Amino acid sequence: MNADGDRLSNLSEDLIIKILSFNDTKQAVRTSILSSRWRNIWKSIPHLDLSSDDITSLLRFSLSVTHVLSSRNDEIELSSVKLSVRGGFNQPFFTPVLSYAYSHNVQKMTIIWSCENHIEIPLSLFISRSLKDLTLIGSSRYNHPFCKIKSSWDLPALTTLHLEHVIFNYENHDEYGGLFSQCLNLKNLTLYNCTVNSHSSDAKMVAHHLKNLTVVNCKGPLLIYAPELSSLMYRNPYFYRFSADGLSCLEKVDFYMSTPYDEDGYFVIQILQQFRNVKFLTLGLEIVELLSVNLVSDIPSPFTKLKSMKIYPGWEKGEKKVNIPTEIKNFLLNGSPNATASIYSREDVKALKDATSAQQIMAKLQRLLVREKINCETNLNVQGETQQIDEGQHDEEEISQMRNCWTDLFVEINEEKDKIDEILSMLDQIHELLKGLPASSKKERTQAQFYSLHVEAKNVMKLMLDYLKVKSGGKVSAFMNML
Repeated sequence: MNADGDRLSNLSEDLIIKILSFNDTKQAVRTSILSSRWRNIWKSIPHLDLSSDDITSLLRFSLSVTHVLSSRNDEIELSSVKLSVRGGFNQPFFTPVLSYAYSHNVQKMTIIWSCENHIEIPLSLFISRSLKDLTLIGSSRYNHPFCKIKSSWDLPALTTLHLEHVIFNYENHDEYGGLFSQCLNLKNLTLYNCTVNSHSSDAKMVAHHLKNLTVVNCKGPLLIYAPELSSLMYRNPYFYRFSADGLSCLEKVDFYMSTPYDEDGYFVIQILQQFRNVKFLTLGLEIVELLSVNLVSDIPSPFTKLKSMKIYPGWEKGEKKVNIPTEIKNFLLNGSPNATASIYSREDVKALKDATSAQQIMAKLQRLLVREKINCETNLNVQGETQQIDEGQHDEEEISQMRNCWTDLFVEINEEKDKIDEILSMLDQIHELLKGLPASSKKERTQAQFYSLHVEAKNVMKLMLDYLKVKSGGKVSAFMNML
């Protein structure tokens, strides 16, 4: 590489390091061959992104990781580590990576495990005074968890924890004081497809300063104690128990259940009474349908601070009509007569999703049209300034060049055709989504945006065709004159 002629090499080293930080570690290491100046820059990147996805040999990947760790500048702390592993790696493989990360004050760590075997993570591997953000994602493909965890972790700086496909083997309440009890600053917790195994009736989850909790499709007995919890998203086939004195700060709740039983109605009332301080409440229709008139007729509404309530059909399929008796509506809303209430049918939910999808596709199409318009206008200007081929030159080299130009032209024509096909496909998708929306002022506004975008798309596609005509016409004329 010619450093004098390369603008990237003329940047400051700090800026180059920042740019390289957006690539995985393998790509960053490859830049060391560019020149002597680049040989050691990657060693100062404060991020490690290690993946075995394109490495077939487990031994090669292990040696590669060892090389990166041993070659890296030890004076530079680590902001984040991401480790994506496929294949038959076991727990000893993780030990040097985690030890290195902890010794360099890592703040964010993500480990993604996609393989067939279980790994049991010992407590000794999760002791860090610097780690603030931890994500563990297991394998959904093989229905095997990433790890089995026997106890809580000693991670006092941790604020955000995201766990997927993790098994908790909770064995001793007294010794550990509850899951996450040693994560004294934990604020955000997500449990997705996790399982709790406990020898007692309930495992205990203790998170004294937890603010935001998301539970999706988890199972196993769990008693949650989170006295400062302010936001809860619960979309689960099973009910978890919440400590009776643990939800006084709760203000926002999204509460769904996939497979409720009729006898769960009493338990639903108990849960709703624990949500008494919420201001924004979203309930799944299946939850509300467990509340019979007989159950709520003599019970006052628990919600005295409610500002907004929304009821959505959640997990159940089909076109079941939303019908909530007046007595149950009173139970939910009489404690806060000024609260707004919205009850959505399954048709409403589909319309909301379709409208959102239409807006997203229109935004993507708008970006594509702007980019193609600029490209065409630039190319047309350049095409107008290109030097005409001297008709008197008929040597073999000139003919060869023309043939190459024809090849390039055909490639470009196919590329432009693919772009036009993409534009037309996106227009069709938007049209189909809008066609199914019920009449509303929002639909009218969205359709007006679509019509305007449709006109713009036609103009850009015409511009793309004009450019191809100009370019191909010039080549046809030049090539014919040489025959």
